[in-house]
Amino acid sequence: MSFEVLTSVSKAAYSKVNWHIMASAYEQATFMLDASDGQPQNTGRLAREVMRLFNNGKRDVSLIASLAADRERTMGFSAEMQQQTSRTRSGVRE
Repeated sequence: MSFEVLTSVSKAAYSKVNWHIMASAYEQATFMLDASDGQPQNTGRLAREVMRLFNNGKRDVSLIASLAADRERTMGFSAEMQQQTSRTRSGVRE
């Protein structure tokens, strides 16, 4: 799925060069996540994080990718911990 489709933002909102920077960073972050932990990432959340970093002034593809991948790992870990906590509270044990 294309980065632009995941973001739900009009193509006219950014130049072609800016879309290319964000799409490249997204692809690199996806690769980093697949290679490091094998966990399925939330593609929409990752795309929004890439865009947020870009909107905050980051322009280096590798930096954006690394920061976005780190954030996704953190968010995925937090979601997993919340699921385990709610299962424990409901009496479900693994």
